[in-house]
Amino acid sequence: TTPGTCAGNYSITRTWTAKDNCNNTSTASQTINVQDVTAPVIAPLPAISTINCPAVPNFATATATDACGGPVTLTFADVTTASTACPLKYSITRTWTAKDNCNNTSTASQTINVQDTTPPVIAALPTMSTINCPAVPNFATATATDACGGIVTLTFADVTTPGTCAGNYSITRTW
Repeated sequence: TTPGTCAGNYSITRTWTAKDNCNNTSTASQTINVQDVTAPVIAPLPAISTINCPAVPNFATATATDACGGPVTLTFADVTTASTACPLKYSITRTWTAKDNCNNTSTASQTINVQDTTPPVIAALPTMSTINCPAVPNFATATATDACGGIVTLTFADVTTPGTCAGNYSITRTW
C-alpha cells in the first residue's frame, strides 16, 4: 500500500509470484489506485421556517458523514436579506459546508424568516377629564414601544363633538 495525497487516496499493488519444483520463479503485479472523489453528505436540515420578532433565529447544527470514513470539517456562513418594505422583517440563510480530508465539499442551507406582526403598544393615557370654560384642553403626550425594537411614529387625530350649548363640547384625541 502506498499512501496518496490524503487519507482517502492511496494505491495497492499486489505482486504474484509463481515458483516451480526447480525453484524457477516469475512475478506479475496488479496495481489498483483508490481515490476519494465523493463529497461528504450533510444530514437533512429543517425546512424554511418563520418566526415572529423579538424571537431570535435558532439554527440546527449540521452533521455530516464521509463515505471514505475520514473526518469531516463543518463550517457555516450566514447571509441576511432585509425587506425593503419593513426594516424589521428579514430572512437569514445559514449555509453549511462539509469538507473531507481530500478537499471534497458539499453544502446545505437552512433559512429562517423573521417577521414583525405585533403592533406597537401605546402607554396608558389619562382617563376622561372635565375642565371648565375658558380653560383650554391640555392633552397628555402619548408614548409607545415596539417589541421588535423598531422606531415608532405617533400621530393623532382630534374629533370635536358639540354639546348642548356653544361653551359645552368634548374633544377626543386618538393616537
